[in-house]
Amino acid sequence: MKTIVSICIALLVSVQVSGQDLFTSLTEKFGGKEGFSATNLTRDMFDLYLKKKQVDPGSPVSETLRKLDHILVVSQSAYVYGKPEEKPAVELSEIHNAILSHYKARSFTLFKTENRMGEDLKVYINKSGEKITSLALVTASATRMVLVELDGEIDLGSLADLGSTLNISGLENLSRISGRSGGPVVFRDFGDYSFYFGNDRLKQMEQMEQQMKVLNDLRSEEFLNKQKEWVEKNQEFAEKHKEFAQQQREMAERAREMAEKYGRHPIFLSAPGDTNMVYIIDGKKASAKEMKNLDPDRIATIEVIKTDKEKPSKKGEVRITTRK
Repeated sequence: MKTIVSICIALLVSVQVSGQDLFTSLTEKFGGKEGFSATNLTRDMFDLYLKKKQVDPGSPVSETLRKLDHILVVSQSAYVYGKPEEKPAVELSEIHNAILSHYKARSFTLFKTENRMGEDLKVYINKSGEKITSLALVTASATRMVLVELDGEIDLGSLADLGSTLNISGLENLSRISGRSGGPVVFRDFGDYSFYFGNDRLKQMEQMEQQMKVLNDLRSEEFLNKQKEWVEKNQEFAEKHKEFAQQQREMAERAREMAEKYGRHPIFLSAPGDTNMVYIIDGKKASAKEMKNLDPDRIATIEVIKTDKEKPSKKGEVRITTRK
């Protein structure tokens, strides 16, 4: 029993030293670079954070934190403020590879690997029996690299709330282990910023994107329908114009024939079929067809009675008598 306890203590001490060594090596090598950030918390600092955030000592977050011995958060941004020659940024691949090499050299087990939306995620763990004693989560995108390392007695299902409680940049990635995963979204129009969104938020964004696509499709369909309607109306207008032009040509040809026959241009009093004029041939009301088929050589007299302005309801008359 004493031997087992001694081994556990030795493992715990070696894990803490390993985390401290990584913090020291990374800050010494990359600490002077623009965009680098590192937070190293030990058990004696946890109570300070809990009091600062006014966390209930009996809450699940407090219980989770009490089981931990060490938290290390390291991040490196590729975005540089100011002139590059004044504040050179480190290549993300350099620090990323250094961190991965650290865990591979110390025989950590690769627990999870994922590549989603341009971000690479790897989770390494160390176990003592059935318990996870150390966990490292490493994420890297084109704009940001984040490492979160936890040492102690680790419950994977209770890690998500640590990020929101401690409010340390990078800890939000812990939600990706406990099932509430998400992904990074890069906004390049305002600089190469990368923000992390949970699954719920990503689904909302995907739904909004789908709704916008549907709206655009509807607008496109509506535009095409209106364009089709406009083309059909133009075609209808063109047909009517063509028909009217043909009627004009026929009337002009008829006028020419009558001018040649009678030696003068005819005067068209009204078009046959005009509802405002009544045609009477030899005392009988005539239809538009009868007027159209009437031979001009048979016309003896024409009498026109115009519409009375004082009696607009009374129609005008064209009275025609023919030769017997």
